Amino acid sequence: MNERHTHASVDVFVDRQLQNIHHWFAAIVDSSNDPIISKNLNGVISTWNAAAERLFGYSAEEAVGQPITIIIPAELYDEEREILRRLRAGERIESHETVRITRDGRRLDVSLTISPVRGAGGAIIGASKIVRDVTESKRAQAALRASERRLAAEIAGARTLQSISTRLISESTQESVFAQILDAAIELMAADAGSLQMLASDAVSLTLLDCRQFHHESAAFWRRVTADASSTCGRALRSGERVLVSDVEHCRFLAGTQDLDAYRRSGIRAVQSTPLRSRSGRPLGMLSTHWRRPHTPTEDDFRLFDVLARQAADLIERALTEEALSTVSQRLIEAQEEERAHFARELHDDVNQRLALVAARLGRFTTRRRITKLTRDVVDAQREVIGLLKDVQALSHRLHPPQLEYVGLATASAAMCRDISSQHRVDVIFHAESVPNELPMRTATCVYRVLQEALQNAVKHSGAAKIDVSLRGATDCVELTVDDCGHGFDLNSTQVRGLGLVSMKERLRAVEGQLDIRSDPGRGTAIRARVPCSDDEDNVGHASPGFTMATPCAPHDAVRSDV
Repeated sequence: MNERHTHASVDVFVDRQLQNIHHWFAAIVDSSNDPIISKNLNGVISTWNAAAERLFGYSAEEAVGQPITIIIPAELYDEEREILRRLRAGERIESHETVRITRDGRRLDVSLTISPVRGAGGAIIGASKIVRDVTESKRAQAALRASERRLAAEIAGARTLQSISTRLISESTQESVFAQILDAAIELMAADAGSLQMLASDAVSLTLLDCRQFHHESAAFWRRVTADASSTCGRALRSGERVLVSDVEHCRFLAGTQDLDAYRRSGIRAVQSTPLRSRSGRPLGMLSTHWRRPHTPTEDDFRLFDVLARQAADLIERALTEEALSTVSQRLIEAQEEERAHFARELHDDVNQRLALVAARLGRFTTRRRITKLTRDVVDAQREVIGLLKDVQALSHRLHPPQLEYVGLATASAAMCRDISSQHRVDVIFHAESVPNELPMRTATCVYRVLQEALQNAVKHSGAAKIDVSLRGATDCVELTVDDCGHGFDLNSTQVRGLGLVSMKERLRAVEGQLDIRSDPGRGTAIRARVPCSDDEDNVGHASPGFTMATPCAPHDAVRSDV
């Protein structure tokens, strides 16, 4: 009896201890800051602590007995079945990141640690799951990655803008500057096509300067765009604000218009047009980019693009100013040439003839048989008059070379090289090849004056014993080269930026020509000038013979003067 009583007392004690341990563990689970959930092998919830209530919004009474799928998104049911399979196999699952949903439908990023639960006999009867809400951590990581991507994009964009600025500054023609602006816009916006337009002189329409990836019919259609056009650039011109269409197929103001047809021909689905304005607010043009798929640029995209647009506006304004100055410069040059021609005619037709008449009259005195002191004085005076006559004639030809009109650029240039060679005792080797038969007078005069200035500079400053001159014609231009092996100079020195170089640059700018000067101290100077052959019929002069010749002009060649 006592033994049975003793065993019963022990059993009661053990039961109480087990109950205490159970309550102790339940209290620990319930007070945990992390949701702890248990479920059986069929996925039915067995326990649900207070943290689970707070996180998912279900009370324990509502959750226990329900399938665990009440907190699992439908698209992840297969994942849950795989988890149960692994638990039945006795596998422990740690730090499994997935998604769960709350009672009110919010999606949470969670990390799960799942352990099999074994019964008294050691068989697996369920699973215990610890849930950790990593939503904020995920958001912070995503925000950090996004910030890093934005920073990397901004750094790349800044480098791109720096590279673009360098390229823009180095461009020498308006066309190349405009092309660089357009290519840069497409690059910055990751676009497929683009266009650059300038405000026309009527101030109410846009003229297409350049475009990329447009169908030729679309480019022709948008060659001129008015403010009442349906295109984005037309609306932007009218409003003065940027216009963005993320999908042209769903744009009300484009529906049923010819502009929509033009977009379709070029395969364009999205487009933005940004007005270009001067710093004073004056409209200058439009810069647009296009995409072949529906697209909405971000604020970061536009921030970099707007920096480029500011540069583009400045460059276009500068181009317009230079064009205006070039027009004024050309008018001044033409006025100067007209004045030179007037003085040359006066010298040739009046002063030269009068000097020739005086020389002839003095010559009659020298025919007398009796030579007196007066006769010798007259002879000396005649020589001086003849010398003056030649000087006036040479001056007349320098002021306005008549050879350009009568024999053409190549022959006139060869004559100049002979004269320079004779006057300054320097070998001038002249070579002409394929010079166009007909050149506008302004083109021929420009090349002639540049050659004249280059030879005078070489004779005066280079100290070279030989100067090579090449005049070559191409299909659309004339190229002049003047090389010497003289002293050379530092191109960055302010002392060499004299009137001669400025005059050459201005003359070439006026006819849209190009000038390249290369020189190093002690290594000589090379001057390259390229002048386009204009089709201006009003300025076409006499033919320049198309021939190939190499003419060494020896220092002691006789000077030929045609009066």
